[in-house]
Amino acid sequence: MGDLQRYAAANARVRTLLPSLFGRSGFETLYTYPSSAALQEAILHTRYAAAVSPGLPIEVGIRSRVVLAGRALLGLMREPERAFLRQYLLRYEMENLKLIVRAVHAAWPWPSIAPHIVPLPGVETIDPRGLVEARDLHDLADRLRGTVYDLAVRGSLHRVETAGPGALEIALELDHYERLWLAVDGLRAPDTRWARRLLGILFDILNLEWIARYRGALRLSPEETLNYTLREGRWVKPEVRYRLADESMQSWDLVLAGTPYAPVLSRMQEGGFGARSAGLWRVLAAEIQRALGSYPFQLGVPLGFLMALEIETRDLGTLCAAKDLGAAAAEVLEQLASARP
Repeated sequence: MGDLQRYAAANARVRTLLPSLFGRSGFETLYTYPSSAALQEAILHTRYAAAVSPGLPIEVGIRSRVVLAGRALLGLMREPERAFLRQYLLRYEMENLKLIVRAVHAAWPWPSIAPHIVPLPGVETIDPRGLVEARDLHDLADRLRGTVYDLAVRGSLHRVETAGPGALEIALELDHYERLWLAVDGLRAPDTRWARRLLGILFDILNLEWIARYRGALRLSPEETLNYTLREGRWVKPEVRYRLADESMQSWDLVLAGTPYAPVLSRMQEGGFGARSAGLWRVLAAEIQRALGSYPFQLGVPLGFLMALEIETRDLGTLCAAKDLGAAAAEVLEQLASARP
């Protein structure tokens, strides 16, 4: 009865929202539109319309739908589940703050970045406009004093001179996900299991993507690479991350043997990591489908839906970018990760 009382309303809301996800057939239909503009216009005639504000980039509106759906679920949940889901949604505030860091460092005025800030009414903990008015990054750190971002920013300020504002951005990213993982400890046991399963795969994917970037494009040392990864995960444990960060490592699939990522990352030389990343997100999408199809009165249902919606926003971005490039439909659909038919 306790589970039913806590999750009946949220589960019912998720069940009404699930049919609105595009699925494979929906993406195929969208990509038949003749241009990126026509494709985006078609998106505005779906549930995304409520999240898109006139004059703002459509990609901001697409991401805003996750926030709107999350806010609706927050209103139907109790503590501590509500606090955890709110922490999950604050990823968008962290992304806003990363943009603010860049703006303050480059002295960009508020009007230049305002269209790219994802609105978080009822969820946000900071005032983006007030922060952009900071004179420099030290002043920004002062304005963040007392917020959850205080320690992460102050702890990485000394690295800006040598590493640039990206040092702050990485610190904010790592800090957010570490606090999200810690927030799972406040949940009940059944909810903890599903949260760890879903977040564990998400953290694995983030670590794999970051390691590929730090080793490849940025040519960081193994020590630096490990410092810029998350400590937690489901299958990509510390010893696996260490081996992946090693400069002499050549075969991703051998290091990841026994995980669902190994088949995805086999024969990496035939396209590089970017060409395989959709397969990693499909691993998470499949686990989300299991959460949505299991016992309905648990955290995996609302959390899984928000994750599925985020994967959909990723796929929509892929469609729009591919349409601009005139890519073939079959090639594009292969890069989508959504698991719904």
